[in-house]
Amino acid sequence: MRNRKGSTPQKGRLDEEPKRPLPSRKEDSWSNEQDFDLTMMLALSAFRMFSGFFGVINDCDEVYNYWEPLHLFLYGEGFQTWEYSPIYAIRSYFYIGLHYIPAWFVSFRPKVEVFIFIRCILSLLCACGEYYAYRAICRNINARTGRFFYFFSVFSPGVFLASATFLPSSFCMSLSYYIIASFVSRRWTLGIFCVAFSALVGWPFSAVIGLPFVVHMLFVEDLKSEFVLASLGSGLGIGVVQFLTDTHYFGKPVVASLNIVLYNVLSGPGPSLYGEEPITFYIKNLFLNWNIAVFIILLGCPLTLWRFWASRRAGGLGAFYRRNSSVVLFAITAALWMLIFGSQAHKEERFLFPIYPFIALLAAVVYNCFFETIIGQLAVNQRTIITVMILSCFALLSTSRAFSVHRNYAAQSEIYEVLEKELGSGVEYNVNFRFGMEENGVNKDERINPGSNDVQICVGKEWHRFPSSFFVPNYDRNGRKVRMQFVKSEFTGLLPKPFKATMNLIDSTRHEPSDMNNMNKEETSRYVSLDSCDYFVDLDMPATELEPNLGEKPTEWKPIITRPFIDLSKPTKYFGLLRAFYVPHFSDKANSMTTYTVYKKISE
Repeated sequence: MRNRKGSTPQKGRLDEEPKRPLPSRKEDSWSNEQDFDLTMMLALSAFRMFSGFFGVINDCDEVYNYWEPLHLFLYGEGFQTWEYSPIYAIRSYFYIGLHYIPAWFVSFRPKVEVFIFIRCILSLLCACGEYYAYRAICRNINARTGRFFYFFSVFSPGVFLASATFLPSSFCMSLSYYIIASFVSRRWTLGIFCVAFSALVGWPFSAVIGLPFVVHMLFVEDLKSEFVLASLGSGLGIGVVQFLTDTHYFGKPVVASLNIVLYNVLSGPGPSLYGEEPITFYIKNLFLNWNIAVFIILLGCPLTLWRFWASRRAGGLGAFYRRNSSVVLFAITAALWMLIFGSQAHKEERFLFPIYPFIALLAAVVYNCFFETIIGQLAVNQRTIITVMILSCFALLSTSRAFSVHRNYAAQSEIYEVLEKELGSGVEYNVNFRFGMEENGVNKDERINPGSNDVQICVGKEWHRFPSSFFVPNYDRNGRKVRMQFVKSEFTGLLPKPFKATMNLIDSTRHEPSDMNNMNKEETSRYVSLDSCDYFVDLDMPATELEPNLGEKPTEWKPIITRPFIDLSKPTKYFGLLRAFYVPHFSDKANSMTTYTVYKKISE
């Protein structure tokens, strides 16, 4: 019942707005929810934009399965993997189309700028999710936990790398922030929609992230009808649009998310064709990307048992369950994710991206519990010093890791960016597929039919570090067509091939390419001879029969661009820690570097 205007609220009324006590100056600043929202959002956005500009592309799946189809949509050409063959159709063009929309608006700019623009858009999507989760945690758990969550998430080198990555798993990671925020804010419909969008459009295995909603809405609270309606509405709405889009581009009925599950789990040969790793692979990656936050989470086990025992003695088990049920569900979800993917033979760092937000939250909750239980018993100055020391250690190790990755592995993007300037951009065109013609007067036969006057940039063993066709000009300054080609190396798997060159996008996406398979069997039709190359991009390593070192052929090839790159073939000291984390002077002495080089063929 509302109070009449001018009446005085009765003491203890249930409808009375609870008043938060004014914070004391002596209270630690981590528990005071001050008006720093704009500053924190700007700082977060700056961190993520920095990733968009300087983050390293270290996954060839990102390049060939996502950047190349997007390049096809924008410029009418790109490399095609077997996943996009209509025969298999385990990737979704709907996901590509979502990125095509913002890219189209800036497609008149140089291609590298379009590339960076999309990475920045992805970074900002993640930043908004992080901020939304931070605010929700402050309001529904407590402000101190929200601040710790913000800190762990912002400085994590894993989130720094993944936030700007064009991969379904990183897309799911960004949505995981929105999912966490929706759950703790009890916005069930929004949360279920994010789970459905993550699973259907991003990665079907991310449906596991929806476990807290399933348990809470079906078993903790009687919200079965709301759960069913939200799930059906979100699933059907998203699924139908995706189905129609993919069916249009593949030219046949396609449910890409179902095809991925069938290939990886039920009927296909599975991802083990692409390598197997022990469980220590994930343990190392968690340490590299979260350093001391991992140990903080492990500290949560004894702390939880202690708090459980204390609550039981005080007779407050019911309150303990209600207060911690959300955190327990998040912890179970993360553990289940690790159990599922840890049991798979094929392991990749990106498989852990979707639970990164959960790791940040769990580390924040555990540290807050540690703060209240142990550190909180100390004087204000003492607990502030301890907290600053621990968080500074995390930030320092994280910054060291991020800088080490950039220093050791960023050469390939820099090389191709300089090579593009070396060639000079000639006619840059956008393909207007709607009307079946090219703009800027480019003859369609020049694009479809290879010519003897083409400029050929080749790679051998470094095919997997090619940063995408966005770094290769369509034409050089002399108007010659620039093409990317592969030269035979020690690699014996299946390489991608160019999409069929046509004047209609649908003809390219619906075409069933020859020499494709889902068994990772080599197709020799992918290769050109080294003699046909005008430029060759390579990592300078000792020569083998199939992988010559062109630096040893000064009469045939000359280096025109070089950048330092880590030499992984050489041993390093201290269990590789000085390679994984950059320590000035010591990392320089402990690690061996080689060069990433662009060679130009010497004309006869």
